[in-house]
Amino acid sequence: MMFIFVEKLEFIGSHGFYEVERREGRRFQVDLKVHLGELLAVRDDKLEHTLDYRSLAEIIVAVGTGESYKLVERMGDEILTRVFDQHSAVLSADLTIRKFATEVPGDPECVGIQMQRKRPTI
Repeated sequence: MMFIFVEKLEFIGSHGFYEVERREGRRFQVDLKVHLGELLAVRDDKLEHTLDYRSLAEIIVAVGTGESYKLVERMGDEILTRVFDQHSAVLSADLTIRKFATEVPGDPECVGIQMQRKRPTI
């Protein structure tokens, strides 16, 4: 069993329910862990026999800095959809998205979501 992860990737994104959040942008932080099963790369040391974590980071940044979403849940769904669409070796994924500088009572450091997805079996 093999897991590949990207932790604490940060970007400024124009996501939020309130128009001011979308206009001014907010800082987001993402953790993504994908399960790949057994990989040939552990024996042959070749990048083409694994999933390059750079491609996971590129998906997160593309979604996070691209189209504006009102809900973090929708942004998370798009990240996971692209991961599964672009990487057939991914069996499951765990995603955490943290949003900073929110207008939430009590002034929490961040708020966010956690999502899990498994590739459907045929």
